[in-house]
Amino acid sequence: MARSMLICWRYRLTIVCGLLLFRCEPLQAYANQHPPLSSPAAAAAAHLPHGDDVGSPITTTGNGPETGGFEASDIFRCCAEVQGSCKAACENLSLARIASEPGSREAKLVDVRKYCPRQQVPFWQCMNETMVAVQRGASWPGRICCPLAMSVRCQHVCATGSSREDLRTGCRASDEQQLFGCLKRQEDGHRCCSSAHTAECLEACGEVFQRYQTPSRALREQVLTACRTNNSNVMQCIKGFIDVTFNRNLKRYVPCCDASPEPKCRRVCHETLTAGGSDTDPYTVEEMIDLLQHRGGCGALMPTQPLWKCFLEADKQRTAGQQANSNEVSRINQIGMDSAKQHCCLKAESVRCRRLCSTTYANEWTTNLVDFEQECLAAPDEHALRQCIDEVDEPCELGCDGLSFCSNFNNRPTELFRSCRHQSDMAARGDVQQWRQQGFIPFPGNVHLPIRNETECSYEIWKSIACTLQIKPCTKGYHTNHICRQDCHEVLKNCVDWERMEGGHTVSSLCQQLAPQNNSMPCISMGRFQAHGIGSAGMMDGEQRIITDVALVSPCKGNPCNATQICVANRDGTFGYQCLNGCPLGEASSYLVPVGAFVRIPVSVTQKGCLKVCRCGESGRIEKCQPLPCISYDSCTLAGKRFPHLTHFYVECNVCSCFAEEITCTKRQCHVPGLTVDKSFTSLPCNCPPHYVPVCGRNGNTYPSACVAKCAGIQEGDIEFGPCRARNPCERIDCGPLSVCLPNWNVCLSGMHKPCPQYRCVNLTSSNCSTITDIRDTNLGYHANLCNMAYERASFAYREKYRKICETSRRRNQVCGVNGVTYRSECEAWSDYSTVDYNGPCQEVGLISPTLDARCSSIKCPRRKMPNCSPVLPPGACCPVCGTALRIVYSRKQIDRGLYALKGQSTEYLTLKSILRSLEALLQTVECRLSGQLTFENDLYVVLETLNRAPSRLQTQICAREAERLVTLVRTQSHRITSELNLSALTVATLVTESSRAFHVYSSVIVVLGVTVVNCLVSTGWYLRL
Repeated sequence: MARSMLICWRYRLTIVCGLLLFRCEPLQAYANQHPPLSSPAAAAAAHLPHGDDVGSPITTTGNGPETGGFEASDIFRCCAEVQGSCKAACENLSLARIASEPGSREAKLVDVRKYCPRQQVPFWQCMNETMVAVQRGASWPGRICCPLAMSVRCQHVCATGSSREDLRTGCRASDEQQLFGCLKRQEDGHRCCSSAHTAECLEACGEVFQRYQTPSRALREQVLTACRTNNSNVMQCIKGFIDVTFNRNLKRYVPCCDASPEPKCRRVCHETLTAGGSDTDPYTVEEMIDLLQHRGGCGALMPTQPLWKCFLEADKQRTAGQQANSNEVSRINQIGMDSAKQHCCLKAESVRCRRLCSTTYANEWTTNLVDFEQECLAAPDEHALRQCIDEVDEPCELGCDGLSFCSNFNNRPTELFRSCRHQSDMAARGDVQQWRQQGFIPFPGNVHLPIRNETECSYEIWKSIACTLQIKPCTKGYHTNHICRQDCHEVLKNCVDWERMEGGHTVSSLCQQLAPQNNSMPCISMGRFQAHGIGSAGMMDGEQRIITDVALVSPCKGNPCNATQICVANRDGTFGYQCLNGCPLGEASSYLVPVGAFVRIPVSVTQKGCLKVCRCGESGRIEKCQPLPCISYDSCTLAGKRFPHLTHFYVECNVCSCFAEEITCTKRQCHVPGLTVDKSFTSLPCNCPPHYVPVCGRNGNTYPSACVAKCAGIQEGDIEFGPCRARNPCERIDCGPLSVCLPNWNVCLSGMHKPCPQYRCVNLTSSNCSTITDIRDTNLGYHANLCNMAYERASFAYREKYRKICETSRRRNQVCGVNGVTYRSECEAWSDYSTVDYNGPCQEVGLISPTLDARCSSIKCPRRKMPNCSPVLPPGACCPVCGTALRIVYSRKQIDRGLYALKGQSTEYLTLKSILRSLEALLQTVECRLSGQLTFENDLYVVLETLNRAPSRLQTQICAREAERLVTLVRTQSHRITSELNLSALTVATLVTESSRAFHVYSSVIVVLGVTVVNCLVSTGWYLRL
């Protein structure tokens, strides 16, 4: 049989009767269907030796089934076929240059043709395939960007690709920011120029985007001449690309040239700024930057670099009036009027509402706000958008009490409300009085509803309506405020005087504006707030809740701090709060983030998915912004099925999320009755044996064995035997004089996070020394602050967080956390956002059972004395924990994008501890403690438990409601999640319910892909790819 018939050119994925099959297709079949060159003459014209056409294998990627496309032979595989001068000429060949400059192919191939004789048939067959692939995508505008790729692999994929989609296999957007920035520019050019009505305008518009630099004056005038008359769409779209800033006094920047350490940059800088361009065509600021970057090699425009920092500081020499005005405009352009609400714009159903929303909260507040509110926020179809905007203005909070008029809403500590406060109570009273005096109720759309008298419609009904509209109770599942359609029908049918009703309205047409059309959507039933005696609802065992109790449980409820501060509840047992400075996310935003937080700010009104990362500075302003690689919100594909962005689905017992075209799944070992052999089933990922030989991954996480670590995606070279805490991270660190190295254990969430920070240096002479409080040394001695510890020459162990509640005993040497880490005491486990599994050092890995029985033969679990315990079993733990658990799937790509934007600074903000700290800040009550871990099943396992060791049923319920609230915030992608850089990586959160028994939490819903498909996916890990 011919050689070509023996080679599988592609493995075709086929699902037959639920089983995954790979069908080998002969190579010659593909070669016949897709000949590389049309004829021998064509091969000769390309100056390539003509021979038998040879295809090459195509591999499927983690983005779904095969596309039937063609992947060229790797140029380096071609080079491996030869030796000597031919190999050197081959390796010097740049496919990216050939692809971006088609006319240069002849010149580029001169050396290859010179040193590689025709007799080397395999080599020329390989080269033939590669050049065909380059030729096939010649019409793709993105080809011009290929030389900008940093990695050679990415250059090759780009040179042989024909769309951005083809870059997935070899180019990471987080690593290739310049390349993808160029691609975005080409896409913007296609978007702008495609609407041109004349050939002249089309040509002039295309010229603007051919280069990555600022268009020259001649080119700008050419566009204006060709497109100004009857191509208004082009002019509006291209405006941002041809607008420039004129500066007639560039010479004042000349002293800054000496700040550059590069001689060439200093020379070009002096020449450029001194010349300033011609008298008739002076350099614009953008052209000056282009010249310094590309001709002078001065590097990217980074505010931390001496040269660019000098330019920025020179701009501050303006007059006070100019500075104030320009700073105000700059701040609005930088973060918008309300960037927290800008995140909500993605939830708009219609394109117009999405655009109105984006422009309103970006910089067109005054011109668009009225239209946006009337057309979008009042539209029945835009309930998701409206709910998100409401959540920014008035987030749903636990508990309601202290109301006089709406007293039926009191004593509800486990229910959610948006506006349970005295002002809303008084507003509801005023509404009812006004309705009774006027005889009608104002309704959206300038409609008046005439009401019947109180003999026909009870006063309590109108009171409950007014209170519901003002107090705004929320559903726990989605934080919606919709009145149930059944209640709406009943009230309007019985309480509206339809004989006096005008305009031809009906009960159904009116309720359509108030109640959700989807019957499965959670809604608010007013019946719960009408009957007398309902004030005790939600109370258990005769408990009585008074106003001061609610304030004690939730010290920050109602925000007792001023408008520029954030309320942070104390979690050290004092039940108080602190008011800390914060930054508003926009000039008209009421939402604040704490100083030091990194936030995501939308940067494009016209294109979704383009954001930048900024920091909340000490001055209370958003600063130090860096762009993030743009992301796509397109759907994901798995085994032929498509899943929309921000949805989740299940593959047997594993939960998967679709986020920005990326599918992320947990790696749980599923037990399939009848197909899984019970004796060999261990419940550990990859069915690893239940051996406890702890190893430390490079990500700072301790795994029970090397098998489990490898299954979690840790490379063999990144594994060290022994627990991570067995090593002193400060052992070889020199922090300098008058400074001390403190262990700062972290678990990193991405392989790109290298090195994973495990220590911090603190200057003992700075104010930080006294602000680091509640210190325990390695002998468990207590120190009020770090200064005292250093004075006593003790060694730092950890900071106590719950000193008045947790237990630190020198008699009990060690405890094992549910995360498999051995701690000195319970207090150290709590300070690391963990909880105690059992007393003594860690010595076994727990095997998960459906009944939550302890499956660690040598471990004696502590007795749980809580009568209201709802046990959960974290993965790998031996003993159940009393609390409410949730499992969170996160996107490693989002973590990678954040790391890229941080550029090696403050990377600890994207660690497990940082995410747990931010989730804890979302808790409203101080009676609940949050702990969490990165599981070996590749998700986050978070537990909320009460601080009280003998809690009441109500306290247990409150912590369960807090867990539900966190799940809802992630599920609905609240602004509290999408705005903060670390939390924006969280894509799916699901409660671990008692009925699910932890191990079977997802097994009730199965996407039937076939057992063999699932095993293949889990074993290869392709659908976990980032």
